[in-house]
Amino acid sequence: MVKVLIRFALISALSMLLTPYVNRFLSQLAERAPRGSFIEDMLRELSDRYSTALVRALGETVGELVFGSRD
Repeated sequence: MVKVLIRFALISALSMLLTPYVNRFLSQLAERAPRGSFIEDMLRELSDRYSTALVRALGETVGELVFGSRD
C-alpha cells in the first residue's frame, strides 16, 4: 500500500513540476520550425495537448524502474 502511495506521489509530482518545462520546450522548438510545416503543427499539438500525457508516462516508467511493477 505504501508503494502505491509513493508511486502516485512520484507521478503527480513529476507531472506538476515537468509539464510547464516540456510545454515551453516544445513551443520553442515549434517557433524554430519552418512556418506552416508538418513539424511545426506536430510540435504545437504535442505542446498544447499531449505534454501532460508524455510526462505522466515518464513518471509511470520511473515508478516502474524504482519500485518494480504494479503486480
